[in-house]
Amino acid sequence: MVLMLWRGTFQIAVFGRTIKLPVHSLSAFMSAIWMVERPQMIPSFSFAMLAWVLLATMDYRRALPDVWSRCKPYREYLETLVFGQSSAPPASIKSRENYEEAQAFLQAYQKRIEDSEKDAMKSYEESMKAQEEYDKEMEEIGDDKTDISTKRGGVSMDPFKPILFPVQQNLAMVCRYVRHAKYVLFWEECYISFWIATACLLVAFICLFVPWFFLIKWGARLLVWGLFGPWMKLVDIYYVREIESRTEEEIENQKLKERAQRRLATTVAVSEARVKREDAAKLKAMKKHMFGKYITRVPILKEDRYRDMPLPESTATPFRPTPISLSELAMQEAGYHRTRLPGQHLIGNMIPKVSRSLVRCLFSNKAQFKVLSLTRVSFPRGTHRENPRGSQ
Repeated sequence: MVLMLWRGTFQIAVFGRTIKLPVHSLSAFMSAIWMVERPQMIPSFSFAMLAWVLLATMDYRRALPDVWSRCKPYREYLETLVFGQSSAPPASIKSRENYEEAQAFLQAYQKRIEDSEKDAMKSYEESMKAQEEYDKEMEEIGDDKTDISTKRGGVSMDPFKPILFPVQQNLAMVCRYVRHAKYVLFWEECYISFWIATACLLVAFICLFVPWFFLIKWGARLLVWGLFGPWMKLVDIYYVREIESRTEEEIENQKLKERAQRRLATTVAVSEARVKREDAAKLKAMKKHMFGKYITRVPILKEDRYRDMPLPESTATPFRPTPISLSELAMQEAGYHRTRLPGQHLIGNMIPKVSRSLVRCLFSNKAQFKVLSLTRVSFPRGTHRENPRGSQ
């Protein structure tokens, strides 16, 4: 609505008065005119449009009355990328800052949701009423089926589980992907949004210098001259006819060879999957033994349904560390008096197998090494074998 109706979004001060200019509407109008007159600019404008959507969403969030819902400007990320730090000072947030404006905005937003729900319910009731009238009309018409065979029915306790359970799993996956895209679009994942916007701007700038008409023209020429010329007769003679002229025995041998290759690939895939399942089961048991019986997956990207926001009474102040000397800074960077706690990442192959290893033993009084060749052999449980190398 803001874009189509040319509503102001960019604020400027003119003679003590604040004026909002429809910058996004003007940009969209000029870009559309440029693409209509020059279609070769469509790839460049497509990437620029994606970056423009992210930047417009960032402007929308920065214009929200709730100060806790705002995000950093694009200029701050760009300065940090180029110069290593931003020139803008950290923002300070007071308790109950813009509280009345934020509450008014939230109430208006809730009212829009309630109005849309009421309209949807009204449309649903009208459609149900129309469906009832249609059913009555069809009942008056009667059934026109002529099948007189006996139908057999049955009762199932859970008939829809084989159908609905995979759908629910796919819906859960779709919800996660939609939430990831939503948080990137609304700059909750601000660094990913910044890189996407910057990459789209760079690609859009590069596409301005690509001769699209030349590539399309010569690509179509190569396609036509390569696939529709008389030299395709040679392809028919030396390749296609040889395939079509094979005997039944040759075709059967080829199928057997392909089946054997597929069976070999399937055997390898099954073996790898079995090893992965065994590793996962053993790793899970080991983690339960070491860290507790509950294990949860920590997502890399945000996928929460609801985001936790600070209360209006919360405050935020810039963090200014106390200046320290160069020697103290060096000790901190070196990790002096720093306690590092190990994590819960386990490594190592937990599948026992026959192996040979070289162990180096360092004697206490002599600076020399003695290499011992050891052999470890695994036998089935309940069997006893003598070591063929003796008791060494």
